[in-house]
Amino acid sequence: MRKRMLSVVASVAITALLSSILPTNANAQEKMSLNRLKASFYQQKNSRAVTSTINLSKVKDRQILIKTKDINKVFSKYSGIKRLNSHDILETKDLYIVRVPERLNYSTTLNTLKKLPFILSAEPNYLQERKVSAVRKPNDLYYKKQWYLNKIGVQALWPLIKPNAKPVTVAVLDTGVDVSHPDLKGQLVQGYDIVRHSKNVNDWDGHGTAVAGTIAAKMNNKLGIVGVNPFAKILPVRIGGEEIADSDSIAGIYYAIKHHADIINMSYGGSEGSEAEFDAILSAAQHGITVVAASGNEYGGEVEYPAAYPTVISVGSTNNKNKISDFSNVGPQLDLVAPGENIKVLALKNRYALEDGTSFSTPIVSGLVSIIKSISPSLKPNMIEYILEKGAIPLSKSASTWNQNSGYGMVRAINPSSIKLPNVNDDVSDDRAKAKTIALNKTYTNKYDLPMDSDWYKLEVTKNMTLKVELSGVTNMDGIVWVDKMSKGKVTKEEMHNKGKLGAKESFTYKVTPGTYYFQILEANNHWSTKPYSFKIKKV
Repeated sequence: MRKRMLSVVASVAITALLSSILPTNANAQEKMSLNRLKASFYQQKNSRAVTSTINLSKVKDRQILIKTKDINKVFSKYSGIKRLNSHDILETKDLYIVRVPERLNYSTTLNTLKKLPFILSAEPNYLQERKVSAVRKPNDLYYKKQWYLNKIGVQALWPLIKPNAKPVTVAVLDTGVDVSHPDLKGQLVQGYDIVRHSKNVNDWDGHGTAVAGTIAAKMNNKLGIVGVNPFAKILPVRIGGEEIADSDSIAGIYYAIKHHADIINMSYGGSEGSEAEFDAILSAAQHGITVVAASGNEYGGEVEYPAAYPTVISVGSTNNKNKISDFSNVGPQLDLVAPGENIKVLALKNRYALEDGTSFSTPIVSGLVSIIKSISPSLKPNMIEYILEKGAIPLSKSASTWNQNSGYGMVRAINPSSIKLPNVNDDVSDDRAKAKTIALNKTYTNKYDLPMDSDWYKLEVTKNMTLKVELSGVTNMDGIVWVDKMSKGKVTKEEMHNKGKLGAKESFTYKVTPGTYYFQILEANNHWSTKPYSFKIKKV
């Protein structure tokens, strides 16, 4: 079943909503770009279909997640629903959970709530699943059997991590951890159980323990396995068991932000997206947190959420022969692939197991992110992502840098100093105040240099006319053009143009009156390319 976007919000409304969520001290231009990335995500023409039919088997106990600044007003206007207890961290973000009783039609109630003027958003509290296959018979496993560590070459980076430096913290949003497992001794910081509102994060399932160990299992203790980064610390955030509600995932993200995580690992997903979850992930991006998530195990299905959100590093799976796993999900949102078959993991009761799934590809990437962050703490998430993607081993025979089956390729351990970041000295500015002034009938070229790259152009118009705006296509990139009309330092009109097709050009006509116009160019999936685009505006 496809993910449903249940509320296609006008771009201006999205901008206002997101501005209320992101921290006030965030860079204004970065915030604007995130606003628009979100707007394009919901409005692009190839977004997954909106439908009025809701499969209640995918919704937690007939629940709805509401964003409002006046929850009491909701019940004064609509008394048939029941307010449920939710995590305090959700309510600080004006998010509340309500239940629709069986006597009321769920879809009708949801649509009614969405129309109330004091409700900013209302969406089903969807369930997500962990991305894992069945557990095999536990084994005593040793470092030499961890084939994937040699495959990604991580051992070369361990000596570069300063042992006395402040450890990088990876928040593992999952089923908790086995706090008594000897391979996690000394590797954990105090976590939290979002579901039970408790500091007891003990894992009764085993999935979270396996994920945490893949990232940071202890080294040189003569036991079991070693994590990709045994010098990292794990912040365990228990958000569920076999199924995970969107509301608990959202609360877990905000908990990780509040407790200063450097990386968030999300080895779960579902076919349904959540505007409130995307807001939380964008907030993590604004706080400098790298978010990594599993693409899904639906045998070539679409990339699932949260991995499908543009600012998340989406990870698919490979085997020991560098072949894409048959279960690994693919699509325009995919960023990288990593080993995900026959992965040696921690199991409950001090045991070990073999696992398959993008659930275990994801912590391998999170572990590598944590190593890069350890070596170069000042790197921003988009730079870390670029380093991993630029250093990946291409798995496609195509000349293109990126493709839908393997993203930028199979991840490998990269010393950040060995990857040269793009020279942006000649790049068109990411800041509207420093936009490049352009003229009609002249072609300008630039690149999508990095994830989150944004290029601003400025055009002064002296008379009424109709313009034709053209942005060339770049192989496997999805370009977006935003147009802003400025008057007295304020945006009086903004408009987005995006056909939503990989490699397609954007071409549209636009009527203008005298004044200053700004054109912002973004890549919808947060991807980068070494190939340039061309941009031209001419009078019709």
